[in-house]
Amino acid sequence: MFPELHVDAYANPDDWRVLRTLAGYRLLLVVLLLGLHLFGYSTYLFDRVETAQFFLVVLSYTLTALLLLPATLLRVPALQLQAHLAFIVDTIAIVALMYSAHGVSSGLGVLLITPAVGSSLVLTPRLSLMHAALGTFTLFGAEFWRQSLGVSGTSEFTTAGLLGLMLFATALGGGAVAQRARKSEALAARVGSDLASLSRLNERIVESMDTPVMVVDEDRRLRMLNAAAKRLLLRDVGNTEGRAVAELMPALDDALRAWEKNPNLQREPLFLRADGPELLPRFTRLGFSVWAPVLVLLEDAAHVREQAQQLKLAALGRLSAGIAHEIRNPLSAIHHASQLLAESAHMTPDDQRFLNMIQRHSVRIDKIVTDVLRLSRRNTAFPQSLALKDVLEYSLALFQEGGGGGLIEIEPIAESLLIRFDPEHFHQILHNLWRNSFEHGQHADGNPVRVQLSAGRLNPGQRPYLDIVDNGRGIPLDQQDKVFEPFFTTAHQGTGLGLYLSRELCEYNQARLLHVPRTEGTQFRMIFAAG
Repeated sequence: MFPELHVDAYANPDDWRVLRTLAGYRLLLVVLLLGLHLFGYSTYLFDRVETAQFFLVVLSYTLTALLLLPATLLRVPALQLQAHLAFIVDTIAIVALMYSAHGVSSGLGVLLITPAVGSSLVLTPRLSLMHAALGTFTLFGAEFWRQSLGVSGTSEFTTAGLLGLMLFATALGGGAVAQRARKSEALAARVGSDLASLSRLNERIVESMDTPVMVVDEDRRLRMLNAAAKRLLLRDVGNTEGRAVAELMPALDDALRAWEKNPNLQREPLFLRADGPELLPRFTRLGFSVWAPVLVLLEDAAHVREQAQQLKLAALGRLSAGIAHEIRNPLSAIHHASQLLAESAHMTPDDQRFLNMIQRHSVRIDKIVTDVLRLSRRNTAFPQSLALKDVLEYSLALFQEGGGGGLIEIEPIAESLLIRFDPEHFHQILHNLWRNSFEHGQHADGNPVRVQLSAGRLNPGQRPYLDIVDNGRGIPLDQQDKVFEPFFTTAHQGTGLGLYLSRELCEYNQARLLHVPRTEGTQFRMIFAAG
């Protein structure tokens, strides 16, 4: 058996394609040789030729070529075995043709180059060199045989040697090309596998994103949408792949065209559905040419604005905290000095009036500083499971003990209604809201303000809520969207931080504080995490 015949796992379709090409070349060759012999041209091509022997060799070569062809097409037996058999058949047949045409000088030996190239492309370098050696020894053997019969001169050995060198050079060159091709093919397969894995990973990541993502090709047709985009934008349009963006989302198509004309153009929010959210598109070309597809990310405009606002507020909080720290020390000195002056026995009425003014505004500034520092610290919440009815009654008692005035009524609340909240934060939020009702909700005719507290669940089994409703003057329509902004206030003595701080404390406890518009009075709603 030939060495390394068991190594057939490394064969690939390209190797079998080489063998099929050699089989076709072999058939074409024998057909050409038969034609030359049958039409009598062989005597014109070769100086001397044994026609009967030449015809017998060509006929045998033809039959063998026809037998090798189905084996190559069926890939049975193994590739390396077929490569060995094919080269041996080609070598014996071509050397026999050379012998019938009186030696190497006939030029038929060149026909060995093609089988040598083919074997070097499908076999290992060691085996292809073995084939070159086999072909060279066969050439020299034929010449030795002819010389022993006295029909060949010594010059034929030189030609046979040159032909043998050509076979070795062909085997080495073909083997080197084949090895490089196999390495390149393996590298390409590995890179292709990595790219396919990376592509699947990217698709999984994009598909799992909460942000709507889509890919638009050069014809502005949808190539891909993730689940968020299908769910949010195109719920009722059926299959979207390959459909034009202008057909499904005209507003997005207009934005895409504007971006293609000027990529630096400021992004404008848009609505892709009448009942959908306001979205801010972001376009990125996936390549360097103008025909490359475009990645489209659709961000929630409200969320983007909220993030920008949070960044501004964070910077403002750090600045305010620094200023507040600097103010607190001299403020304490002023307040302490005013208390010492108040103990003086030589105070005139005007002095007392000015002293009261200093103390009153010192207290106000101290409250502002305290609120600013509390806002900047962003203390961590420690939520507990609380019975809403009990914690409301306790908070009301604390408010009244602290001098809070006004009528507050608690409507019947189920004992089983539980919330999850930090108790200190809960009391602070309620006291802020109640003080706002009594201080800012007074009627012009002097009628007292009444606050009502009611609670329940948004729907059976869902999150609990608490409504704080007063019968005061209410909040003007043009100010309702500003009530939670820091430092916004309509009162001369207010700091504008109470409602903003209350909403922040709710967020620390996974709750929400909302203003509910109404025609009379003011209503705030706290929506809690279930206890």
